Amino acid sequence: MSKLFNISEASNIAVHSLAMMANRKEHLSATQLSEALHLSKNHIAKVLQMLARHRLITSTRGPKGGFVLNRPASEISIYEIFEIIDGTPQVDHCRSIEGFCPFDECVFGDVQHKLFDEYKQYYMHRTIEEIALKKENN
Repeated sequence: MSKLFNISEASNIAVHSLAMMANRKEHLSATQLSEALHLSKNHIAKVLQMLARHRLITSTRGPKGGFVLNRPASEISIYEIFEIIDGTPQVDHCRSIEGFCPFDECVFGDVQHKLFDEYKQYYMHRTIEEIALKKENN
């Protein structure tokens, strides 16, 4: 059985990286993020490149280069990040042949759709600003 909601490792990296950037005025490198998050520098670099292509962050080369948010953290929703990294989430729980179901009503009911709608609304309204690492400001 597939998972009802899955937050991929890449989405996880994106959210954590953006939250760290939200508290910094200076650029953060992939190496700095890798050391802080204890994750692969190469994986972080791939995720950051994707975020840069979608203009959530800006990258600068050079010794003082790195990545910085391209928009205010309050304008970046977690759901937007999920869509950028993994595509639009789908509720896909039925394994019947597409377009064919021998039942008048779904045997699973509509609880998965209701839960997905709550999940989507929650993450559409939760922003990077809300989860930014407050301890970095201390």
